Amino acid sequence: MIILLFVFFIIFTFYTSCIQFEFPVYRVVVDPGHGGKALLPKDYHGDRFDMLSMKYKDIFREGAKYRQYYEHIYTYEIAVRVEKILQLTLPDGDFKKFCSIVQKYTNKPFERVCIQSFVSRQPSLNSQMLHKDPNAPYRLFDSFFPDGTLQEGRISYINSLHPHMVVSIHFSLNASRYYRGMNAVIAAPYNFLYKGLQYLQGNGGNRSFFYNSNYADWFTETEDKSSFFWYCNDVMMYFLGYRMTSNYQPDIEAFRGYRYNMVQWMYNDPPGWAHIAKYHPAKTAYADDIKQFEPDNAFFNREQSTFEKYRRDGGYEGYGGDNLYASNEIIRYVLYNLYMHGVRHKEQRLAPPYISIWSIPLHVNAINAYMELGYLARPYTRYILDNHLDDMAEGIAAGIYSLFAGIEVSSKISCAPYGKKIDLKKYTINNNNNYFTIVR
Repeated sequence: MIILLFVFFIIFTFYTSCIQFEFPVYRVVVDPGHGGKALLPKDYHGDRFDMLSMKYKDIFREGAKYRQYYEHIYTYEIAVRVEKILQLTLPDGDFKKFCSIVQKYTNKPFERVCIQSFVSRQPSLNSQMLHKDPNAPYRLFDSFFPDGTLQEGRISYINSLHPHMVVSIHFSLNASRYYRGMNAVIAAPYNFLYKGLQYLQGNGGNRSFFYNSNYADWFTETEDKSSFFWYCNDVMMYFLGYRMTSNYQPDIEAFRGYRYNMVQWMYNDPPGWAHIAKYHPAKTAYADDIKQFEPDNAFFNREQSTFEKYRRDGGYEGYGGDNLYASNEIIRYVLYNLYMHGVRHKEQRLAPPYISIWSIPLHVNAINAYMELGYLARPYTRYILDNHLDDMAEGIAAGIYSLFAGIEVSSKISCAPYGKKIDLKKYTINNNNNYFTIVR
């Protein structure tokens, strides 16, 4: 009897192993935007905890809201639907059911892959729920309790999963006509940010490098200043951690911290860095004088790597790298699915991307598809949320799958996806590691 049980165990183990590794396996984190509450005071309820001042450098951002429409609720509802669909691709899932979804896009055969999916946060708290630290499960960055214990933020959690892709889902309140639709959100590549550093140091010539680039459509915080000003402000924060004054100098009263040291990954500065950084020594990455700054540490070495070029520059779209392509491609799948369900509207389009130094695109090694999927103050977006939430989730899930496997879309309508999978082999480091696994 013992021998029979042993033989059965060996056969069962072999069988399940064959199922598990029969097809390529990819890890995806679906990151629904926001959650938590924008409570005061910031020192107790904020985000972006700075080890130099031991304070939060930012308010907690709970997301957009319009009447009874809350961004943090709808992003979570979409995320859990996407996760449920992707689970159909696993060995113990219902792949036939998944195929029935994909067949809405193509009548051609496609590669079989398995996608392990995770959601980055819990359901959102509502205003009636009280907790000593209600934002703890939702912060992007790490925080420290009064007893000195570390509470990992969502970015650190994402990095602990070593994902190949992070899909960030957001809605905004409103936008100009230029941006209305669905938008990618991308971080500019290092070489473009470095040109800004050279300009601020007096070594970069005129501003033509900015206006002649694919990244000149920079995110503007307010309309009273130019896109070039906001670009330089972001360059200052990216390299020095300071916001910029109106005369293009570091605002010493507006230090925002070193974000790359606010998450858990392999690009943190060595232990004890804060004791050095508080003096802001010249000719280091901690300098507070723009002309004395030198980008020389693990994070800035990472930023100059070929892998970050793949993620953030060039690529199928001509710029923006795999991040922009993944974002735009998933949006195209969503638009395609809505179109096939008879939805038509002038705001049903792939709109221009938002370009800046956004936190998640910068602080993960995964390909980051970060998307603003609509504007809550716009009737069209509210109509989609009320009537086509499942269709949006299906489009996102199909887009994710296509980015790993490739799906040749049948109908050649104007919003049709390209159907090209991303070449992940270029992120290989050696036989045992790739850029996604070394992140933490």
